[in-house]
Amino acid sequence: MRRFFAEPISILDEPIEKLLTEMNTYSPDTEEYRAAIEYMERLVRLKAEERRTRVSPDTMAIVVGNLLGILIIVAYEQKHVMVSKGMGLILKTK
Repeated sequence: MRRFFAEPISILDEPIEKLLTEMNTYSPDTEEYRAAIEYMERLVRLKAEERRTRVSPDTMAIVVGNLLGILIIVAYEQKHVMVSKGMGLILKTK
């Protein structure tokens, strides 16, 4: 499913790119480079936290599919006599 969805653009992408180009001007043994590394670590950590809060589209599709199947069975049971099998059709978590 990932190939059908474009990676969302983060507000932190631009500062990360600017910092990377700025870091190319510093020597690795300078104090400015160390400060830039610490700032980069904070930006990357914030970007990772930003992604964690979202629910995967695959998970949402599974949940919607399960609920739709249960609703179809319940609607059928209201009109016809049938023993409930809605709970048996739910996908088990692994």
